[in-house]
Amino acid sequence: MDLRHVRHAIAIARAGSLRRASAVLQVPQPTLSEQLRALEKEIGVELFTRSPSGVRLTEAGEAFLAQATVAVDAFERAVTAARGRGRAIRLGVADGLGDVVARMLARVEGTRLRVAPMSTAEQLVSIADGTLQAGLGYAPGSLPRGVARMTVRRCRVRALLPRGHELAAGDPLSLADLAALPLVMPDSDAVAGARRFLEGFVRVGLHPRLGPSAAGHDAVITMVEAGAGYSLSVREEVAVPDGLVFVPLAEDVPPIEVVFLWNRQAEVDDLAHAARHLARTG
Repeated sequence: MDLRHVRHAIAIARAGSLRRASAVLQVPQPTLSEQLRALEKEIGVELFTRSPSGVRLTEAGEAFLAQATVAVDAFERAVTAARGRGRAIRLGVADGLGDVVARMLARVEGTRLRVAPMSTAEQLVSIADGTLQAGLGYAPGSLPRGVARMTVRRCRVRALLPRGHELAAGDPLSLADLAALPLVMPDSDAVAGARRFLEGFVRVGLHPRLGPSAAGHDAVITMVEAGAGYSLSVREEVAVPDGLVFVPLAEDVPPIEVVFLWNRQAEVDDLAHAARHLARTG
């Protein structure tokens, strides 16, 4: 059975005449008449009664088209679902968020994903131009048009220090104690991170001493372990060597915000649902 003929029969029933259905479908009326006769012949019953004023469903036609409409809708949904699964969604992930993306993706089933390491700034550009559908990064200062955001984690800022450092005794640290030490930060999101941490120091009249930058968060951890300075960019949720310790701060510093970013036109419902769950459960 030609599914196109079934679709056209549904359109004829809705239009109430071959002429109006022809105009809606942009199919010549003789072609529609021929298709309808072929469909009725294949089924073995008349679906419509014809009259000069139009067409009307027979009892058999009503029974057939009621079920056919459901079947065609189901078929179209199946095609849409199959096509959606056939395309991989590109998800950018900023450095240092491996644990977050692992928890989020654990709740995503049946969606083909291509995960690409990418800074938050790069994600914003790629999401805006449509080459990337979604991303997981750090809270940006502003969003390009067409890009949406959802905060999934707010992490309190703690100083990461070698366990044997004189300031790592476990008591809350004052920013004044840290200001003279080199602050080690990753290159990937250093500009946004430095601005966020700088606000905490400036609020109390201090200026941090920016130390060496690292290629990524793993390198930051290695450099702090080697005694190159301290870091505020590593989240407490990240596993660090036993030789390092997170120390609370006495002052309030704006938290590290992890955000889910996506193109408003992209079909990323499964990812967005997983991000919302992560936002609720932490």
